[in-house]
Amino acid sequence: MGLFGLLSTLAVSLTAAGFNGAQTGLLILVFTIANKTAKVPLARWLDRIPAASSVLLGCFTAAVGFAVLRAVGGLLPTAAALALAGLGVSVNALASKQLAADASDRSGNRAKLFSVINIAVNTASAVASPVALLFVDRHQHGDVLTGVAVLYCVAGLVTYLNYSRSGSRVRAVDSSLRDYLTILRLPGMRSFMLINLLGWCCYGQLFNALALHVSSTLKAPDRLGLLYTLNALLIVVAQLGVTRLTASLTGGRHVVTAITAYLAFALAFASIFLVPGYAGAVVGVVLFTMAEMMFVPTMDVLLLGLLGGQSRAIGYGMFSIGNAIGEGLGGAVGVATYRWLAGRGDGPVFWLCAAGLALVSAVLTHRLRAGSAALRGLAA
Repeated sequence: MGLFGLLSTLAVSLTAAGFNGAQTGLLILVFTIANKTAKVPLARWLDRIPAASSVLLGCFTAAVGFAVLRAVGGLLPTAAALALAGLGVSVNALASKQLAADASDRSGNRAKLFSVINIAVNTASAVASPVALLFVDRHQHGDVLTGVAVLYCVAGLVTYLNYSRSGSRVRAVDSSLRDYLTILRLPGMRSFMLINLLGWCCYGQLFNALALHVSSTLKAPDRLGLLYTLNALLIVVAQLGVTRLTASLTGGRHVVTAITAYLAFALAFASIFLVPGYAGAVVGVVLFTMAEMMFVPTMDVLLLGLLGGQSRAIGYGMFSIGNAIGEGLGGAVGVATYRWLAGRGDGPVFWLCAAGLALVSAVLTHRLRAGSAALRGLAA
């Protein structure tokens, strides 16, 4: 909730603080880089302390960063505060993944557990974003930052105390720089990283090309938020049902689930082209959300299956970099391609191109599975 409350209001708050467009973009980039990448160099040290302690450390660091952000002014102090906050968010994200992986070892159904986590994430988005925006509409930008800091403190304390009281903990291990290369060389890991990157390239169109399509081509920017709310609410309501259904249809073969998700992405993109007007965007988001509900939990399950006994902190750190590169690259290329086509009066044709990318990804994933004994084993 804290993170989504921040993300939905950060650009508006920075603009209200007097930063121009270029400065606002730079500050958001600083936070994004810290948030997405700090966990990678830190993973080998985070492996050496219990994950619940890392959550506490990360949440408190983020809270300090957000509190400082409210108190300072100027470009450099604001950038420093955002970098500190992003560092804390990154540490918390990695440690939370370790705790989730540990819980999945005992659950007997990893796909269901990660589906529940996806529900929680989207519930947080659906609740926190409109509440934070309500405060911003009342020009209470500082109160949003205070609220976000408090939420991170509560999250860190609750997690730490709960794990301390239950006696459950993720063991600390000693890792080194060699472990990064060791994980990359694991059977099936490089194929998995490519499959995951392509999936996030498809995912990146939701918040980038789709936003341009609805606001520019359809001339309905006021209805864009409804699509994102629909996306979040569908996941909250239908995620577990979709997980059970795909498990029964694919026989629990997780790579086949990923291929099915790519086919659903292709249908989603094609429907935006085929169904006229805003209705096409609605149908596209519904199908896109189905693909997302299959793809996101499956990637966590596949990663843990390939990691085996290797460092999960390092594995998840590298995984998050792949996610960031895929979503960032997909979004950037998608926006550039859409603008180029729209300038020629062919904006909707972009969605056929995106559908083609999803189909190619499905075929490539099938071929990678066929050529990798490790991936075939996970699909058995």
